[in-house]
Amino acid sequence: MHAAEALIARIHTKRRLKFTLPGPMTIVDTIADEHYRDRVALALAFAELLNEEARELAAIGVDVVQFDEPAFNVYLDDVVSWGIDALHRAAEGLACKTAVHICYGYGIQANINWKASLGAEWRQYERIFPALAASRIDQVSLECANSHVPLELLSLLGGKDVLVGAIDVASPEPETPAQVARTIEAAMRYVPAERLYPCTNCGMAPLDRTLAQQKLAALAAGAALVRGRDQAG
Repeated sequence: MHAAEALIARIHTKRRLKFTLPGPMTIVDTIADEHYRDRVALALAFAELLNEEARELAAIGVDVVQFDEPAFNVYLDDVVSWGIDALHRAAEGLACKTAVHICYGYGIQANINWKASLGAEWRQYERIFPALAASRIDQVSLECANSHVPLELLSLLGGKDVLVGAIDVASPEPETPAQVARTIEAAMRYVPAERLYPCTNCGMAPLDRTLAQQKLAALAAGAALVRGRDQAG
């Protein structure tokens, strides 16, 4: 489905490329199943198809294939019992790096109401981070800007690269470099600098192009601030 897009991107840059695909658990959560009538069987069937797609992207020259799994926030027991297994099937045999992105969803009222019900601290990650740390996935991408995830939970992801969301894609205002730097430095208390990758909380497609560019500029400037302080220290 995405070979043409990946080829165009690969032809036009020598820099590293990441491509995102929906994760099998999230696909299962968003469709009606009148065939398998079994969430695990359906997830594994989709994981096989995702694996075909991911292998093609890696062969084209994509450096990181990321699977987006907002459902990992909801079905915590299922994540441990079969969600990570389905993710492993989707990532099987890939020569490139693999990542999983766990987000909260945006826009619709049901998501807004659900997030409001989670309280001041979103601690559900305590149940799935140890399993992710033991998984074969290389990187875990998280929303850390305005998400109420206690950053000390990042220490449960020992051995993984952690993509720290330092840009709130639901905010109508661009962050300042200082705000971005504060988020990065807070995460660095729990993640070694060599394993920390600053990024946006989630995709920026819903944003005005100018605002998206301003937020990306702030992300780069904030990361540069942290690097400068680190080198000075």
